[in-house]
Amino acid sequence: MKEKIERVHYAHLRNDEFPTVYSQTVGIGQKHDMKSLHLEKSFGELASYQPEMEGLTVYLRKSKILMQAGEHEMMRDRCIHTVERVVRGFGGVELPETRQHYDVLSSLLEKHQAKTVASSSRAAETERLLRLETEVNGDAAVQAALTAFGLTAVARQLFAANRQYDETFRTYIAEKSAETHIDITALRRAVSKAMTQFLDAVQYSAYLHEAPDYMPLISELRELNRYYIQQLKARAARRRNGKNTEEEPPIEPMGETK
Repeated sequence: MKEKIERVHYAHLRNDEFPTVYSQTVGIGQKHDMKSLHLEKSFGELASYQPEMEGLTVYLRKSKILMQAGEHEMMRDRCIHTVERVVRGFGGVELPETRQHYDVLSSLLEKHQAKTVASSSRAAETERLLRLETEVNGDAAVQAALTAFGLTAVARQLFAANRQYDETFRTYIAEKSAETHIDITALRRAVSKAMTQFLDAVQYSAYLHEAPDYMPLISELRELNRYYIQQLKARAARRRNGKNTEEEPPIEPMGETK
């Protein structure tokens, strides 16, 4: 009797989802005796990609780190622009009760050339904001002025984002220097082919051999593939309804959904 295993359209998986489907497929195979099932060769070819797929996972993680650094960079830019605009705005009001605070902050921002901070190089911006943070933390008059203008929380966020950017980007550079280039398209093509050939082999062996029992293996592979097929269909439906699915988190691995 022929047993059919539904197939995931691997090309529809995002780069951060593909390694998970691969590792779960291999994980299922490792639970069964491939030799007695006459699948030793096809599964061996599939499993041979494990080191490369682990490398891909690390490679993609570095890309996520870079994205996080970019988010921190945008936040610090918005914050410094906000501080500069608010202080400049108070300069045009000339209220007696805020004049002293305006003079303090105006002098500070002019000293650090706040208008040009966000347009400087990333490294220069980091250093300039670190110097600004040191001065702010050590000057009670500056802190009082920030409070008077309602900028204390903005300044706190500015300096936090700057430190987070610095830490995140340093992590990215350290990992980037140790990486080797990965041709993601070629690797995905090869691994997709190996997974397809493995599933073909499972179906053919189950048809060719009456024993041993292939159903435990087939059932697990069916469950895995049906799960991802369902998730991809749901994503496609959301996309047709106008949702930007590129901003969604990756599909939760089967068995880890909440």
